[in-house]
Order: sequence, then structure tokens, then C-alpha cells
Amino acid sequence: MDELVQKAHIFLDILIAAKGGGASSWTLEDLDRAYGWAGFFEQAYARIRSKPEIAERLDRRLKVQASTEAAPLGHQQFSLQLLGDAKLFLDQSLLQNSSLPPALYSVVLHKCGQSLGRQGIKDTVSFSQLQSAVQLVGHMRELLHIAHPDMFHSEGHGLSDYCQGKDVKLMANAQLLLQYIELHITGDATTQRTKEAIVRKLHEIVLQQYGWETVLSALVLKVAQCEDTSAGPSEERESNPVCRFLLQWVLQQTQHSRRMFEVKSSLLLQVATVYFSFFKAYLTHLVEWGNEMVVTGQAHHSRMWRHRTGEDQYSFDELLSHMLSLLEGAPHVATATLKSIQSLPAPATSPAKRTIWEEILQTHQVISTVQRRNLL
Repeated sequence: MDELVQKAHIFLDILIAAKGGGASSWTLEDLDRAYGWAGFFEQAYARIRSKPEIAERLDRRLKVQASTEAAPLGHQQFSLQLLGDAKLFLDQSLLQNSSLPPALYSVVLHKCGQSLGRQGIKDTVSFSQLQSAVQLVGHMRELLHIAHPDMFHSEGHGLSDYCQGKDVKLMANAQLLLQYIELHITGDATTQRTKEAIVRKLHEIVLQQYGWETVLSALVLKVAQCEDTSAGPSEERESNPVCRFLLQWVLQQTQHSRRMFEVKSSLLLQVATVYFSFFKAYLTHLVEWGNEMVVTGQAHHSRMWRHRTGEDQYSFDELLSHMLSLLEGAPHVATATLKSIQSLPAPATSPAKRTIWEEILQTHQVISTVQRRNLL
């Protein structure tokens, strides 16, 4: 029994690391070793539980051993019963640990699916959702630094103020959506039925508040997790199975849904920066929008425009705002946008006959942006 107690102390140290920062330095060998110990103690428990007196003595010694440290396993007491469910406890601890390296997290998730079976996969998804929320706290500072660099330098705004906002919720939802797709689309046995189920889920999401923001954020987040996006579009990126599936679905929706393009132009720009096919779809939408604008009157030295449908969100100022966002984007986006606009209008014989694209090119905002960024 003494030898078993000594081994239990080793496993206790492993469990403490699995629940805390110690897992950050784990390798695949460390992970395999942890599961090896878990399997050993489950087998030991199976042998000992048939001997009540020995089991009771061992349980007391385990509890005394763990009591020398302050709540080493949180609310869970180190006991013989825990050793009987060692793999399950190890699974839960690792899946909820934000310090676990992403590559090892995928291995743990795979082990859970194998050991728990088909019904267990649903439980694993629940664990992964909890882990996602925790893990997001760890890398949210970096993501928010990109979206809100001022928050780290301005007075009167703490990080916690932003972490309770919509942006964090969107990123959390986007992360969960990515994991949902990855769980179902990256395996060799992916079926058409599985893909149709994901498509139905995506349609449900975009009908919810901030649904499109969640889907588009997922496209950006998937790339941000793996690579630097400053170099622009990449064929390898669009060949990634998760990116390809999600992007293809989004592009299909651009043909009959304007709602997607009503999200913040800053988010549309992020997606357009890393996916050239989305950039083309976005620009096509803006061109169609502009071609549907008609002159309604004259104000001072400029003309007044409105959309043929009369919808307020399709105003001249909104269209100009989208164009300026693209012109302020990465060099490859800004250059392609400017060339596209310049190719649209035909030279006018008088200011009164200028097209909307000539009007946009002549605004002081566009002129200033083009000169400042040296886009000519």
C-alpha cells in the first residue's frame, strides 16, 4: 500500500499541473504519461474496490496526503473514488485549462471522443465550449489590442470594461462556431449529411442578433490563430478545410443576402484583407449599390443622392464610408479598390452629369486618403 500511496502522490502532482499553469509546458510525452498514470489507477481501483477494508484505509491515506496542500484540486477532493474516474477527471481538467497548448488540446479532444463514444462526443462538446470561454480570456488581450489599441493606453478604461462588451462576446461565439465546424468537417468520414447539418446551423446563427458578425469573425479568427495576415490573401488559407467550407457558404449568401454587408465596415475589411474572393464579392455589392443610386436634387455645389428603394441605410454617405474603409485598408486592398473605382465612370462632359463614382472620387475625403497613402 505504501508504494501505491507514493505513486498516488506523483499522480496528484500531475493532476494539479493539468488544472493549472503547469500544463503550459507539457509535451505530447507528458500528456501520454498523464493518461498512462490515469489508466494505471483506474485498474488499481478496479482491483481494490472488491476489498473494502483495504479500500477504506487507502482512501483515508489519500485524503490525508492531499490535505497538506490548500485545495490542490479545487472543489474536488483527492480520494480513491477520484482515482476510479481518473481519466474522466483528467479529461475535464485539461479541457477547462486555458494554459494547455492548442495542439495538445486537440489530442485531448480526440481522446475524449474515442473513450466516451458517440454520446460522449456531445459531452466533449460541452467541455470544449467551457474551455473555449476560459481560453478566450487568455488570448483576448491580443485580439482586443488589434481591434482597440487605444484601450491599453488611455486613462479611465480598464481591460475589464472592454471584456464585458459585445466584441468579446462575438469572439467567444466565433471561437465556438469554429470548434463546432472543426469537430465535424476535418475528419475523413465527413458526409454530405454532416455538411447539410452545419449549413442549417449557420442559417440559424445568421438569423440571430449579431449572427453575421459571428460568422465573419470566425473567418478572421481562424486565420489570426494560425498566421500573420499582413501579407494579404493566400491560396493555402482558402484551401484549409474549415476556411474553405465557411468561406464558400458565405460567398453563396452574397448572391441573395444584403444583410451580411450591413455589419461594421471594419469587420468587412478584415475579411476582405485575407480572402480575395470575399473582397471581390464585397466590392461587387458596393458597385451594385452605387449603380442603384439616383440624383434627387442639388445642394450648394454637390448633388443629393438616394437609393432607388429609398432605404436609409443605402445612402451616399454610407457608400462613401465603405469605400473609404477599403482605401484605408492594407495596400493590396486599397490599390485594387481605387483601380476598380477609376475603371467604372466614363468621363463626364459637365459636373452636372458626373456619375456617382466620379462624385466619390472627387470628395475631399477620397482625395486626401489617396494622396496621403500615395495610391496613385
